[in-house]
Amino acid sequence: MGKLTTILTAILCSASPIVTPQAAEPKTEQVRSNFVLGSETISSIRASYQKGAYKAFFGKMDGAYQEAKAANGLDGLVQMRQKDVPEAFQEEWEKQFSELQAQKNQDLLGAISESDQSVFAKKVRSVASNPSTAEQEKAVSYMNNLVLKAPESGKNDEENRLIAIDLEYEYKLLHAVLPQEDLSSEKRQEYQIALRMEKMDKMVEAAKTFQNHDLKKIVGLAAANLDARLSRNLDGADLNARAMGSLKPSNEVEARVVSLLQSYQAQFNDLMKQIADANHS
Repeated sequence: MGKLTTILTAILCSASPIVTPQAAEPKTEQVRSNFVLGSETISSIRASYQKGAYKAFFGKMDGAYQEAKAANGLDGLVQMRQKDVPEAFQEEWEKQFSELQAQKNQDLLGAISESDQSVFAKKVRSVASNPSTAEQEKAVSYMNNLVLKAPESGKNDEENRLIAIDLEYEYKLLHAVLPQEDLSSEKRQEYQIALRMEKMDKMVEAAKTFQNHDLKKIVGLAAANLDARLSRNLDGADLNARAMGSLKPSNEVEARVVSLLQSYQAQFNDLMKQIADANHS
């Protein structure tokens, strides 16, 4: 099941930056107490990140990663990347998730009035929008699928550098949610978002020396709208919190959206079960 989870993670991230099943964005879907637009939260975190507010936290994560690396503590993550995933298998399920997501987005937009300018309605529009161009979607899909690649299994040294960074931050993102300190869910979420920003910056920096111009372009395209995708994830997390009963809908519109989210959650879960069954057949 570990490898299957990794496969689903990549497929879900590629097909939909807004993740309904919880595999795709590990532990970043916790409920925030302040119901504000995701773009406002991401803008605030970005400003703090640029000011160096997370320097101490990043240092702690670096220490934990180096310690784990020295003690073979990355073996579990590496092993999940070592089994080849048939490309046709991946593309087929990614296509089905993408189609289901597109239908979900259409239904969500139909559930709210164009004149509704409430924060809730804006979140629905954010979730139902696609912040990526077709070219960016392909780039993001490539970057997300790095999680399927074992160290040194890339097509060339430059891809191997991206894989190494991806593995490092997969560990850090998982380690950041461990209950080692008395942190609120909001603070843990903030730290994870900051890690995603640092991860992308490291990839951009690495790509500056790439001779493979296509690969350099892929990294640049994925980096260009990272914050927009993070914002959309947060808006989706708030809506999903209502769908899962963490926050109750306050009017008929919210109730209608919640009903749609619950219905599509069931469909996503069913599709995930189909993937699991196909994987074991």
